Amino acid sequence: MMMRQKYLYYFLQNTRQCSKMKLAKIFFLFNNEYTMKNQCKLYNFIPYKYGPYSFEFFHDVDIMEREKILRTDTNHIHFIHDNALSKIDIPDDLSRYLNRLSRLSEKELIEYVYDHYPNYTIFSEIEKKKQYIRDQTGIITIGYEGLSIDEFLMRLIQDKIDTLIDIRNNPWSMKYGFTKQTLATLCDKLGIQYLGIPTLGVPSHLRKNLQTKEDYDNLFIHYSTYLKTRTEDLDKIIKLSKKQKLALMCFERDSHLCHRHILAEELKRFGAFNPFFSKREKRT
Repeated sequence: MMMRQKYLYYFLQNTRQCSKMKLAKIFFLFNNEYTMKNQCKLYNFIPYKYGPYSFEFFHDVDIMEREKILRTDTNHIHFIHDNALSKIDIPDDLSRYLNRLSRLSEKELIEYVYDHYPNYTIFSEIEKKKQYIRDQTGIITIGYEGLSIDEFLMRLIQDKIDTLIDIRNNPWSMKYGFTKQTLATLCDKLGIQYLGIPTLGVPSHLRKNLQTKEDYDNLFIHYSTYLKTRTEDLDKIIKLSKKQKLALMCFERDSHLCHRHILAEELKRFGAFNPFFSKREKRT
């Protein structure tokens, strides 16, 4: 069991049950207020239907339910199993913090979060404290290496992405949220279209044994030549980028170690709107 799951276990063991909405707000506040001093961040959150939400958090809930540690119904999570983890030790101040939050009502938590974190209300069905409009066009690139699914989706939201273009040759990942079908489903929940174009990826056998700069240079020369045969794909992306804002997605954090920067340059030569790299990607 990972540390974040242990904290969830601890909280539910002590409260025995909690509404899903209240639980999400409590762990959101834990991340944003307690961890400011203690640097013990567990989950990342995105704006969703009822304020801040974490797909990874509720994925952990699903895991714990399959392990028969808890059970869920439509609105609540119930703790049902005490096992060897019953003596989990957490810092006293964290225990007091979580206990204080647990005594607040769901309504009180929602009001506090909505008033103090309006950026997380942009998709809310309760009340929007801040407006959000996807009103940009063009193309950026993004890699998900080192990001949770919620961090990744938050970047798409912040960059006002309309369509995520997955340019992995094999859109599969051991990391939760990044396999093609799951990613497409989660994007759809946030009003982002998912478009997979595996023909713009690099076959796995060509990515093996990439160690030196020369290895990467040779790969990118090969890939650049290959792109000359994919004019239909390039034209499709450029036409979309004139009406929407697109994100070209692959794995690597550093775009210069990924074929997406070659694709971006080729699109630029093909007449696409510039610039390509988001401020967030430039900082990584």
